[in-house]
Amino acid sequence: MKKTILILSILFLSCDSKTNQNNLWTFNATDGSYIQWNGENANANEMLHHAMKHMYNVEYEKSMTFFEKVLEYDASLFGPHVVLAGFSVNGSDKQKMHIQKAKELVADNNETSKIFVSLLDLPKGNNWPLSSEGSFELWSKMRELEPKGKLIHFYYAFSNPDPNERIKEMEILLSELRDLEGDPNSLSNNGDHSYMIAPIINSLGYFYYGIGEKEKAKKHFEEYMDLYKSYNSYDSMGEFYFNEGDMENASIYYKKAIEMYPTARSANSMLNRIEELN
Repeated sequence: MKKTILILSILFLSCDSKTNQNNLWTFNATDGSYIQWNGENANANEMLHHAMKHMYNVEYEKSMTFFEKVLEYDASLFGPHVVLAGFSVNGSDKQKMHIQKAKELVADNNETSKIFVSLLDLPKGNNWPLSSEGSFELWSKMRELEPKGKLIHFYYAFSNPDPNERIKEMEILLSELRDLEGDPNSLSNNGDHSYMIAPIINSLGYFYYGIGEKEKAKKHFEEYMDLYKSYNSYDSMGEFYFNEGDMENASIYYKKAIEMYPTARSANSMLNRIEELN
């Protein structure tokens, strides 16, 4: 099946910039070497948009459901198999199936897409395969091939092993999307990537906390709650207070996350930990 190219460049963008009635991204699919995520089935593409949005926002429970739905509508797409391999139990038959299908289905796609699928060859570890150890080199190659790709730019920044460079590059990406300012070679030509701003803010909150800039981290988590009214924004603030040793406020925000999504695994797990500590 002929595949149209989706600038899921942050993964997920461009000569005529406008979104359709379903608030899906739209862009000129022929102006670059983007990861070729989507296909010709409109339902699959819509499910893909939601899957990506939840993935960026670390809402993996919802993201996994949408990625599986994508494949029900269009079994020819390689991208969902890459992510679903990461969600699967390591060494399981399901994971092996997703790895095999991703490699089979990408055979006729562009070089950027093939490098993306090669993330599956990295050793299993935290955040495998998208931002595990060794992934920065592969995202760097993809960024060289398509510097306007936003999904690519997001994970290029996220996987950078240097904490300060990680922040610097994510701030550059934020400026490109929020302020439409930056290197012309990197700025998107088309499409609406505004849905990526909130998860970038969230990521920066964790990055700043990681280098000890706690007040700046807190401000980012507060902004994230304002921008994204869903369970992960409360979960992030809960984690901030937990790491600060403030179990009372941590519990408040974890409970808010569960109110938004009762089966949120992280929030439920952390509330259990707090109860054990008390």
